Amino acid sequence: MREKTIENQIKKYLKEKKIWYFKVWGGGYQTAGIPDIIACHKGHFIAIEVKNENGRTTALQDINLELIRLCGGIAIIARSVNDVKEVLENITTL
Repeated sequence: MREKTIENQIKKYLKEKKIWYFKVWGGGYQTAGIPDIIACHKGHFIAIEVKNENGRTTALQDINLELIRLCGGIAIIARSVNDVKEVLENITTL
């Protein structure tokens, strides 16, 4: 499955659940390695890097995901919408 398809499924799920999020668009003016989707759910900062079953993160993406975790955020690599659902369903309110 294409990463864009997975990303669209994740965005649809977040919208249906009324979870605030935004899509990060890479480009010349954007910092490299930022996760694809940034969300906030029950007071938690969530970073989602979308990859298909064969996709691999870059070293810079790994560094950013780890920094987010070290700062108390939730950072995941999602290979399906189910990966996101599993994480979000287990989040409790602050």
